[in-house]
Amino acid sequence: MPITDEACEHSELLNALISRQSLLSTNRMQYIVYAAALACQNKNVLQMIQHLVGDVTINQRQDIHHAVVRMAATNAYYMAMHSVDLNCNVTNAMQLAPLKELDVEDKTSYYYACIAACLVNKGYSCLNNHITLLQSCDESDDSINMALRLTASVLTMCQSSFNNECFS
Repeated sequence: MPITDEACEHSELLNALISRQSLLSTNRMQYIVYAAALACQNKNVLQMIQHLVGDVTINQRQDIHHAVVRMAATNAYYMAMHSVDLNCNVTNAMQLAPLKELDVEDKTSYYYACIAACLVNKGYSCLNNHITLLQSCDESDDSINMALRLTASVLTMCQSSFNNECFS
């Protein structure tokens, strides 16, 4: 038996977080929740998020796409490299283009999208690096914490959506 009220409840949790927070601009908040839903690969939640926070521009979609795809590669690779004993040079081992070549519209929002994808992917070494980058952009710990809370809320929505699909 599906628990559809629960899915609505989790959507309302994200909506409550969004409406009560004043630390992040709408743009940054959109980058975070879109990146989290995309990294979770959940179309249902992505549609709910679009409804909750509005659509993003083509340039924003490109930035979020870059963040999520790049984190899919780097999170897995660098977490593996931290777990094994290989004598290799891992600096830009994935041969990704430098960020300046990607024509990212808003670097700070891009870094927020990266931490959302890192949290979803459990890429904790990359997560620390992107948090450091945000702090170097004068982002407060409270703002970064809100980004982590928003991402965790999207993860809850994705888990609930998956459970409902399995139990229906």
